[in-house]
Amino acid sequence: MALGSLLGLACLFPSLEAFLEQRFQPERVLGRQLLAMYSQAVRQTADLDTLLPYVAGSLRQHLAARNVSMWLYQADERLLVLAHDEGTLAADLVELPVDLPPDSLLGAQTVSDLPESALRQGLLLLGVERVVALNLQAELVGLIALSWGADEPPPPLGAFRAFDWLTGPLALAVKNARLIAELADTLDKLQLAYRRTIDAQEEERRNLAVELHDDILSRLTTMGLTLSQSQRQLAADPANFQICLETLSQETRNLNARLREITQGLHPAVLTDLGLIAALQAYMDSLSKHVLPATAPRTIDVTAQGFDGARLADLKLERDVYYITRQALDNAIKHAQAEQIFIHLRWRDDAVTVTVQDTGVGLKAAPELLMGQQGHLGLLSLQERTLAWGGRLSFQTGSGQGTTVYARLPVDQASTNPGHLQAFTHYLRN
Repeated sequence: MALGSLLGLACLFPSLEAFLEQRFQPERVLGRQLLAMYSQAVRQTADLDTLLPYVAGSLRQHLAARNVSMWLYQADERLLVLAHDEGTLAADLVELPVDLPPDSLLGAQTVSDLPESALRQGLLLLGVERVVALNLQAELVGLIALSWGADEPPPPLGAFRAFDWLTGPLALAVKNARLIAELADTLDKLQLAYRRTIDAQEEERRNLAVELHDDILSRLTTMGLTLSQSQRQLAADPANFQICLETLSQETRNLNARLREITQGLHPAVLTDLGLIAALQAYMDSLSKHVLPATAPRTIDVTAQGFDGARLADLKLERDVYYITRQALDNAIKHAQAEQIFIHLRWRDDAVTVTVQDTGVGLKAAPELLMGQQGHLGLLSLQERTLAWGGRLSFQTGSGQGTTVYARLPVDQASTNPGHLQAFTHYLRN
């Protein structure tokens, strides 16, 4: 009897229809199952952690596979990264290099038929027999890898034809879920950065309040008492009155100098007038006038390459390079217990780099753990100023090995004399 006649008769008997369809048209059955799976998957796209397990688990169930793994493509590194797997992989690999042309990974394929490559070798090592590329037009989004084992051979490749029209929509679902996850992560980071910035601003305000209260206000109080005493002595003791006026005049000059120091700390005029290198020299010269910890370094050695009297056109960038250098230096003076500190600034064609290295005790914990904690807001300030320019900040440290802070800030203004070198040494104590 012809298949068409059997199917026509089977319409009267649903169980017989299902049996014949499963027996003679497995692709149709698989397509229907995958369509039902995809319809459910679309409703899960807001959560990547739910979508991937659902797709992998459904495929494993419908295809009777031993293992189904979901891989996401990292285009910038040309890597497939394991995001989820159902079952047991034959090897412990979580990254696979993609060293094939983009058009080599399209739809469902047998791994042994792929061109010779590191990707093919990695998949074979994992025991993968079939792969389904998730492509969104010409963009590779990810890969589904499937394996069955010797006792359960894989379905014929023709049974995977349903994937040809499912991979695009499924790739879109995966990409959307991934973008949502990345957006949520970015929002979390922005909120954390905002809270840390507020904390840093509050710390700066507290420090300024302490300076004004403990120093400036106490001096003003003393000046007020001296003035009151002078008024009482004006008639009775003119000679002593003159001494009081001289004392008051000297204290006024001292107060003026101290206020200049505070305002210079907030934004040094020499940075505006003469530029980065001169401002750093002026700041280091002023350190010898401050009360420094007993563990402060003996010398600070500075080298600057590529500046040659020229200045960065973006004054805000110049300001932040100054404060990054100064904050890293202040941290080393306060915490490192170092004998020496070395500072190197370099202006290249596409970046300005700052390196601050000390010979001290090293950080007690990873910088990422210390950032924002009480007493370590300086590390947060370094990070925020660097990231604001799309730069990169890194630390090298270890117990008894000192600490090296490296910041790289991109610029679109090349140095006019990249080989020019300046060197200075500042002595903080004998």
